[in-house]
Amino acid sequence: MSDHPLADYLTGFPLLSTRDLDESRAVIGELWGEHEVAIKGRVPFETQVNHADIAQMGLTYVRCPTPLRVRCTVGGDRFTLYLHEEGAAEHRLNGRSIVATPDTGVILAPGQEARMETGAVRLLALDFSQARVEAALLARGLPRIRVEPWTSHCDLTSPTGAALRSLSRWTARELDQIGTPLARGPAAQHLDHALFSLFLACIAESCPSPATPGPMLGKLKLSELEGWILDNLCQPLSVDLMARFAGVSPRAVQLAFRRHRQCTPLAFIRRARLHSLRRALLARGEEATVTVTQVAMEFGFFHLGRFADAYRREFGEPPAETLRRLRRQPAREHPDIRLSRVAAASFDDHDSKQRSLPGSDLASSGSLPDPTRP
Repeated sequence: MSDHPLADYLTGFPLLSTRDLDESRAVIGELWGEHEVAIKGRVPFETQVNHADIAQMGLTYVRCPTPLRVRCTVGGDRFTLYLHEEGAAEHRLNGRSIVATPDTGVILAPGQEARMETGAVRLLALDFSQARVEAALLARGLPRIRVEPWTSHCDLTSPTGAALRSLSRWTARELDQIGTPLARGPAAQHLDHALFSLFLACIAESCPSPATPGPMLGKLKLSELEGWILDNLCQPLSVDLMARFAGVSPRAVQLAFRRHRQCTPLAFIRRARLHSLRRALLARGEEATVTVTQVAMEFGFFHLGRFADAYRREFGEPPAETLRRLRRQPAREHPDIRLSRVAAASFDDHDSKQRSLPGSDLASSGSLPDPTRP
């Protein structure tokens, strides 16, 4: 996943390109709420705005070389995270001053009184629904974002913040590729959950953890949770969603996996998905249109270099070689189909009855639930 911070993003999703301040005010008002805006200095006004929706979230790119002064009450029902590529903007949120830079992201919440002083900027912005964010924060034992000073910004130099920025950039690039699987379907759902989980993790980094994890997760319940995970590997999964299924806190899920499995919940999911993905390659690999990239994204692997390394470590060959060998040899004669089944046995030893995601009916509708919905 390479970053190209100096080029425009989402060029295939133009929303606005104008030198008319009134037109910009109207379009941006529809996107982020009504606001007052004035030009600072003598630089002629110009702006470019591109926007794409990915499952439940929005991704926006803004390039504005004109310094501006903006005042608004954040409207709508969306939380917005600004990730600056170039330039800076001073935000005063409910009287607190925060400067957005390429190293510091700023979060705007519905109902906040906001004033912004910007220079020439280029930025990406992620937006998520208020109901989704607040429910997820409450599930983690954190207060609602708008009332806590420590949730108005995130450190983009931390490992989590850097991962969020890198995945956001990659997404904006990948969406411009012809035929990308990110436009719809399982890959879009996985990507939405990956970005949302990183967003929540950035918030959690800046606040104290709850004193206790609440009820613990025993070995029997952990085995049941693992079976549910294995039945839903093609669906977006997160620690919050696992916690909801098990009826415990996200921290309790993390502690249970570390104590009983000596790994994190996400490491367990990654390894299980590798085995399931390999079986999918072996089952579908003879189809001429199937590619490693397509199948990898269906299982939520977006950093293809790291995916290929993990696959090689697990199976002793790169995924492309698996596909090449399969296409040279008929599937019914391919020994790896038998080997893959044997290797995956440790993941498949659970109740064969299909477990659906809580709050959904996947078997009948194929719909994907909001993991934060009660």
